[in-house]
Parts: sequence; C-alpha cells; structure tokens
Amino acid sequence: MVRNSLICWDVLLRQFFNLKSFSMEINSQLIIDRLSQRMDLDRAYVVKYQFLDQESHHLVLALKPVSGLSHKVLKPIVELCLMDQENISFELIFAPELKNKIKLGSLFYCYAILPHHEIFSCTRSSSLLSKGKEIRGILDLSERYYEKAIAASAEFLQGAQTFAEIANYQRALFMVHQSLESHLKLLQVMVEGKGNNVHSLDSRIRSLHTHFPMFKSVFMGEKDEDKMRFALLDNSFNAVNQNRDLDISAVDASQLYDHCLVLQAAIEKLFRYFMEALQAEYDALVTAEASAQAALEKSKLAKMKEQEQVDVGADFHSFPWPAQYQGDVQELLHQICQENNPEQMMLLNYYVSDAHGKGLFDFPQQNHGKAEIYLVVIKKKLGHCHFRKVAYGQVTAVVAFLTTDFLETKLNQGSRFSHTIWNESVVLYRHSRYKPTYSVAPVDWHSTLFKTSISWTRNSTLMQDLLAVFSFDGLSSPQMAVLFLNQLTSIGLYSYLYLRIGYAPMYVTIADLVDWTCICDKKVKEFFTARSEVEEILNTELLKQMKGRVYELPSQLAQLDMDYFRSKAKEIADFFIDLCDQSIRYMELKSEVKFNKQ
Repeated sequence: MVRNSLICWDVLLRQFFNLKSFSMEINSQLIIDRLSQRMDLDRAYVVKYQFLDQESHHLVLALKPVSGLSHKVLKPIVELCLMDQENISFELIFAPELKNKIKLGSLFYCYAILPHHEIFSCTRSSSLLSKGKEIRGILDLSERYYEKAIAASAEFLQGAQTFAEIANYQRALFMVHQSLESHLKLLQVMVEGKGNNVHSLDSRIRSLHTHFPMFKSVFMGEKDEDKMRFALLDNSFNAVNQNRDLDISAVDASQLYDHCLVLQAAIEKLFRYFMEALQAEYDALVTAEASAQAALEKSKLAKMKEQEQVDVGADFHSFPWPAQYQGDVQELLHQICQENNPEQMMLLNYYVSDAHGKGLFDFPQQNHGKAEIYLVVIKKKLGHCHFRKVAYGQVTAVVAFLTTDFLETKLNQGSRFSHTIWNESVVLYRHSRYKPTYSVAPVDWHSTLFKTSISWTRNSTLMQDLLAVFSFDGLSSPQMAVLFLNQLTSIGLYSYLYLRIGYAPMYVTIADLVDWTCICDKKVKEFFTARSEVEEILNTELLKQMKGRVYELPSQLAQLDMDYFRSKAKEIADFFIDLCDQSIRYMELKSEVKFNKQ
C-alpha cells in the first residue's frame, strides 16, 4: 500500500485544532452557581485531557436519583448555563449509575472522580472516591485490555498491507476497518468498563461523542469528500460480509490507511494519558496509606509500651504466684491484656503443682498437678468471643468475658455469681480509666433458692425420665442410647452450673462448660476424664454439641452391649443429682429455708 502522506495527515489534523483553538479558561465557580440553582446536583467534576496535543475539558454532572427530571429535559438547561464557556463538553449521569460504572472497571470515570477534579459536592452525599484496591484492579484490567487490543489491531494492519500488495483494496480496507474498530472499542471499554460487538465505525464514534466531541470531525472530516472517503471503511466491511464487490481506488485506500495510523497513535496516547494519571494517583494513595499505617503502628506501639509500664507490670506481679510458674503466668496475663484492652481482670481460681485456689464457692480444696488459672475479663464491649482458652508455656488460662454493663446490672440485681466474683476474686489488673461505682445489692438467698429449686425439680424429673428410658427393653440402638446420654449430660451440666454458680458463658461447647466448672472444683472434669479408650470415645460423644444433628456413631461404641449404656446413664444421673442436691443444701443454709423436693 502506498504510504506517502502520514506526515501530511498529522499536520492537517493539528492545523484543524489550531483553527478551533480558543481560551482554555474554565470558570468552575460560575458554572456551579448557575447549575446548582436549576438542578439537584450530587457532585460535579471537570475532567482535563489531551487529544492530538490539544487540551480539552469535560464536565461530569452527577445527579441525585430523586431529581425526577430526565436527562433530555435537563440537557438544554446545561447548554444554556455553559453558553459562554467554550471548549467544554458535558454529560449528565445519576450518581448510582456513576458508581456502577466504576465498579464495572471504567478507567475514564475512575480518573474523573479524583479529588482535584471535583468542583462541587453535596455535603450529605457519600464519597465516590475509589479505594486503592479498586483503582489497582481497574489499572490492571485496563492494561490487559490495552495489550490485547493493540496486538489485534497490529495483526489487522499487517493483513491490510498483504491485501494491498495484491491490489485487493476492498479486503485491505476491511482489515483497516477492523484495526480501527479495535482501537475505538478500547476507548469504549475505557469509558463504560465493557465493550460491545457493534462493527459500525460511525456508530462507535457517535457513542463516544458525549465524552470526546471532537472525534466526529477528526475521524470523519468536515468536508463531504472526507466524509465519503471515511465511509468507505464501513462500506468495505459490509461488502465483504455480504460477499459484494466494491470499487475502491489505490489513492483512497492509501489515504485511509495513513489516516488510520495517525488516529490510532492519538487514541493510544489518549489512553496512556488516563492510565498514567490514574497510576500517579494510585502511587500517591499507596504512599499515603503506608505512611498512615506506619504512624498508626507507631502510635499503637507507644501506647502498648505506656500501658505495659504504667498499668500492667505492677498489678500482675502483686499476686504471689509459685516461682516456677511466675514467668509463664506473667507472659500469659500480659498477652490477654494486650489482645483485649480490658477494664479489669479477676482471678477466680487456680490449680498448680504445689498450691491451689481457695475455691470461691465453698467446696473443699484439692491439690492438682496442672498449672491452670481461671479468669473473668471485664470489657466495655464484647465481640464474638465470650469464652476462650489460651496457653503459654506450662500455664493455661480459661477466660470468661463480661461487659461492664452486664456486671453493673447483675450487681444491682443482687446476682450471686456477680456478687461472688466482685467481692471475693483477686483483681490482677485494673485499667487506670476504670473507676467503677456500682450499686452492689446483697444476694437474696431466699428468692434464689425458690427459683433454683423450681428449675431443679423440673430438670431432675427430666433426668429421671431419661434414665427410665434406658430400662425399657425396646431400646436396642447404640446410636439412640448415645443421643440420650448426650442429652442427660447436657441437662445435668446446665443444672449444676445454674445451681452451683448461677452463670454459664454463652456460645460455648459442652466441653468448655466442663472447663468452666473448675472455678469451683475439678469434680466434673475428673468425672469426664477417661479411664479407657472406649470411655474416651464415649466422652467425646457425650460432650459434643449436637444442635439437632445426628452424627455417625464410632464403630467402638456401635459394638457395645446395651447394659454398658444403661450403667453409664445411671452413673451420669447419680453424679449430677448428687452435685445438684449438695448445691441446694448449700443455698438452704444460706437462706435458712428447707427445700421440700416434690
């Protein structure tokens, strides 16, 4: 193909823009003063860009969706307001639609809403500014599409050269058409975030007219001769698809080829302009976020050191821990304190190799070989965590979390659990900001006995009924037996916690509740300490949180005789009934009232 007019086309296009040049001063404040009085604006942006080295401005007017007026009605109003503002195009778009285009990956709109482009913002509207991750995604997506479009366009141009060499100018212009279509589709993706399969260059140019109004004149020309020549591209495409012949001269083909090269270079430069501007914004945003994060980490570190020096050390060391556990206990308490920022931490009980706690709930003390501490942590607010176990070295902490509001309410109501931990626990740590002035009501043991006795009468009857089921000859399924044992364990355990302690942590497993009973003593935990492999498997099933599910029974249990399950049911029932009866007798002593079990 003859290529002797590339420079001429470039010069002619630049001369066209010079003839159209005028003052580039944009009076943003005047524009907003006029528009804000006539329409319900949400935001407004002035976008600056360059095409063929000529600077242009585009006004993006984001409307509130409740404005009630269509774009067609508002368009003449905007044109009137911009009458004396030359070389500025505009578009009307609803704010939610603008957000959606950015989510689709629009490079143009992501660039448009950068802070330095904003000339108006409704104070009540939420920010449209994209986050760094969203900008990075748009940049990566745009770069991939750019590389794909450029590669496809280059192949079509190579095909155009091949057909031109054999004087098949119709096929050559078909290839030129496809090459230019790839570039125009690239711009459509840049603006809309997605492309379509429209093949008409005329339609594609018109669809971009709102954002780039100079395209029609630059691409198609202003003279009839130029327009007719440019129309040959669409005509060639249609003729090839319809298997028709079209008479095209070598001169027209050569000029259109050269014109296409100039336009494609300008499109690529325009695309890179938006990419580089958005990349610079992304780099600045990442740098700012990194600086802010570094400052935050520095502040946190300083606060942690201050808290460690002022609040933590002296209080934790005030309790006489056994020497061999001192380091692990201090580190574990320090870890809990830093992770939770509590108002107060209280020690309810502990078990170590050569010492033990006093037992807040008046039961005999025992020596134990494990290093375990049982804590209540008071916080202003709780997240999802109400109970947890955490270990360090030789020490394990079992921790229940309570809110300050919960504690204050329960103390005011005379709750025996809250009353006991508040008055008889050991305060290991209290934040300097925490200065409680709670009203602590005495425990009404008479009322407590009345409420708990009603609950125990109901629950003990349920346990006896479940026990009676095991004496039924028709019960022959080990699966059913284990399910009944699980329910028997659950009823017994919850009854014991209610009668003995008066509180069970929320959102915990049955196994966690067994650990929680150790704030009194280790009778329940020792009861569920397996003495054989089969017993260990069974205990796992008994302490499993069923929640309406039926799990497959392990083969070791499925082979057991039903007498084993009957014996186990009686053992569990007798154990919890004895513990609960002891708790009732303790409350009888406190209230000086005798409970008559019916």
